[in-house]
Amino acid sequence: MRVWVESYGCAQSHGEGASIARDLAAHGHPAARSPEGADVAVLVTCGVIGATEARMVRRWAALAAVTPRVIVTGCLVPLGVDGFRGPGRARTTFLPIREQAHLPALVGTAAEPAAPPDRDVPVASVAEEIVIAQGCTSGCAYCYSRLARGPLASVGPLDVLARSRAALDRGARELRLTGLDTAAWGQDLPGGADLSDLVRAVAGLDGDFRVRVGMLSPQTLGPIVERYLDALAAPKVYRFVHLPLQSGSDPVLAAMHRRYTADEFRRQVGRIRARFPDVHLATDVIVGFPGESDDDHRATEALLAELGPETVNVTRFSPRPGTPAAHRAPVASRRAKERSRSLTRLRQSIARARLERWIGRSGRARVVEHGPRGTAVARLDNYLPVVLARRPPLGAEVEVRVEGARATYLLGRAALEEGSNTRPNQL
Repeated sequence: MRVWVESYGCAQSHGEGASIARDLAAHGHPAARSPEGADVAVLVTCGVIGATEARMVRRWAALAAVTPRVIVTGCLVPLGVDGFRGPGRARTTFLPIREQAHLPALVGTAAEPAAPPDRDVPVASVAEEIVIAQGCTSGCAYCYSRLARGPLASVGPLDVLARSRAALDRGARELRLTGLDTAAWGQDLPGGADLSDLVRAVAGLDGDFRVRVGMLSPQTLGPIVERYLDALAAPKVYRFVHLPLQSGSDPVLAAMHRRYTADEFRRQVGRIRARFPDVHLATDVIVGFPGESDDDHRATEALLAELGPETVNVTRFSPRPGTPAAHRAPVASRRAKERSRSLTRLRQSIARARLERWIGRSGRARVVEHGPRGTAVARLDNYLPVVLARRPPLGAEVEVRVEGARATYLLGRAALEEGSNTRPNQL
């Protein structure tokens, strides 16, 4: 069968989509070049907010209109599929996340292809997600993903290493360790290993590659933070920390069931930056959580301005079915939109100022993606993206000089390719 796979949402969903495509190919089901050329379409869904859920349903309808059969998996499936209505429903199979291993058998039941399968789709990136756990140990009042994916189920360390070696054998040069909360990894496994042990083991594999660790919740990072920072110092590990704040107000954090205070978050960031002054700090903020006052919002803005994260993901609160927060009175839509716009302006200002510090500096960067119009994206040691006007080979490590900054990325050039041997202001 020719298969078309689409993934939406977090890095874990995209990692699952890529794994599905590889597994299907290994069972003789090659990738199609378009949904119209596929015998089966697989849609890996996200339901983090209501607008995303509506988008998933629309995308399913579009796929069902042009593909003989659709398989829907991902976060929407465990929480109900009543929204998937229409003529394509009879040709759609809904597969829970933890049953994705059955996909090759499901695809094999589809009709025989009407034409020879398409040629292999060219690889556009050398980065690969390695899912290290399902679920998490938290109980955040707003979180849909925790309900969809269930309690923590860590992938064993030997399996993570095997998946990492396989990715490197396929040509990956960036391994992204991914989960709802990577800091929780290992808590359900015997032996007492934690994320720091896993990162050291993966970074210790032979080969020319880098490791990026995904989101860590402050409440689970806290007990292991010093051990984790030791692991982060390994040469192959990006100095990148995705630590979600969600709110700078203690009353709102308590209502969210986040299990840390704003000051505890501040202290964690201080410990991280004391070890790695040039760390790339990414965080998340939810705007308009039920009960959030103007003072709560100002507290969030003040803490962000103080800490200056390079990346801030801003999301307006959206009540999700089955979560405690879904039953609380929401902040007025107009007020939530105003706060979201204000935070967006602030995060852009913070990011621009933080990234402009790198202009004029040079260092090594890994080329992980070829972009449009002959450009490329390379990652510095701290995972900041540098857009290059020329395309070194994918996976190559090149000397780059930073010449400009935007709110979300740097601009630079591969200095050695341009004939420059100077190495000023090393990164």
